[in-house]
Amino acid sequence: MTRSRGLRHIERHGFCPRGVPMSPEYRAWKAAIERCENPKCKYYKNYGGRGVTFCAEWRCSFAAFLAAVGKRPSPAHSLDRIKNELGYEPGNVRWATRREQNRNRRGLKMITWRGETLCLQEWSERVGISDHTIRTRLQRGWPIDRALTEAA
Repeated sequence: MTRSRGLRHIERHGFCPRGVPMSPEYRAWKAAIERCENPKCKYYKNYGGRGVTFCAEWRCSFAAFLAAVGKRPSPAHSLDRIKNELGYEPGNVRWATRREQNRNRRGLKMITWRGETLCLQEWSERVGISDHTIRTRLQRGWPIDRALTEAA
C-alpha cells in the first residue's frame, strides 16, 4: 500500500493499516477513545470512569473527527476539551498548548471580578501581582477587589 493511499484509508475507515505511519491527529483520536472507553487504560478513571464520553460519529470515523477538529497547529498542541464536564464532542474539542490546558483543569481556582471569570494565574498576569500573593490574600479573607488591586 502506498503512503498516500494508506493515509486516505486511515481517514476513510478510521484505523491504521500495518506499515502506515500514524499522524499526530490520528494518535490523539485513538488515545482519546482509549481514555473514554477502555477500563484497562491508565487514564480511564479520569475520563470514561467519571462519565466522559467520545462522540459516536467521531468514534466510527476518523475523517469526521478530523473534519471537525482540524489539523494540529503545531507539535506544542494536543487535544483538549473546552468544558471538562462534557465529553469529546463537536464544539467542545480544540487543539491547545500545555499552558492553555493547565488553565483548563478540574479544581482550578477561578475568580470572578468585574463580571469576568479567570483562573488565579490569569488574574495575576493581568493585574501584575503574583499568584502567591493573591492566593494568600484571599485565604486571609481579603475581598477580591482589594486582593487584585492593592499594591504588593
